[in-house]
Amino acid sequence: MTKIAQLTMVVGLLAAPAESALAQMDRDYGRHDQYEALRTGPIEQRQGSVTFITGGVGSDEAAAFRASMSRYALGLEFARAGGPHGAFLADVHVSVINNRGSTVLQTIADGPFLLADLLTGTYTIHASFNGQVKTQTVTILPDLHWHLMFVW
Repeated sequence: MTKIAQLTMVVGLLAAPAESALAQMDRDYGRHDQYEALRTGPIEQRQGSVTFITGGVGSDEAAAFRASMSRYALGLEFARAGGPHGAFLADVHVSVINNRGSTVLQTIADGPFLLADLLTGTYTIHASFNGQVKTQTVTILPDLHWHLMFVW
């Protein structure tokens, strides 16, 4: 191979576009359909030390949230009691309070799911829908995932 051919090959490799993180996720997990809703839907948000995402409206987006749940320390799901399967709720007011009494997350869920990364510790979660408040307590530990249901 001539030096010009070698140089052309190296330049071609360097000029090749890098694979996007989402394309790599699609390739690695082989589940494009479940991640497509997250690609075009909700974006991770941050309040203080808490990273979170909320949404899950529609079957594709709900499937994407369920598939992503294990990557977050805490997964919350909101539903109506006695309704048909999939009677999910949105517009749930959520407060997450640490064991020192400080609110670390306060938001309104855009859909039936809220996924959050919390630091290790004990938290009280208050979820309010139509004026009715539900409360649960959880202890976050490294490499442990919690999935809590709030049903009204």
